Amino acid sequence: MPADLFKVIARFENAEGRPFFGSEYKVTLLDQDRLFDDKLGSVSLNEDGTAEFVFSVSEVFSIDSPGERTPDLYFLITEHGNEVFRSDVIPEVDFDATDPVTGREDTLTKEFGPFRVTG
Repeated sequence: MPADLFKVIARFENAEGRPFFGSEYKVTLLDQDRLFDDKLGSVSLNEDGTAEFVFSVSEVFSIDSPGERTPDLYFLITEHGNEVFRSDVIPEVDFDATDPVTGREDTLTKEFGPFRVTG
């Protein structure tokens, strides 16, 4: 049975490979679509350079992607509203994937990164 809630964890690091964080930064998770990208959440960075998002499958549905369950995800970091980092798009993230051996749900949590923020 497909799940209705998904979790995404992203890890960011600075040019030296240390955790990238600060209260002035916001990380936004987006789903790229043909016409309008869906905002799935916006959070502050944790001190370990991670950002965690929980969102509903209904948040990836839109007029240009009805019934979508495999979002094309990307991350955007802003500092006081100004873009300082944009990740590449991660195409068709499948939260409903099953383990090929056990047939059980693989995981409803997906982890990405580390992303190197140099700006």
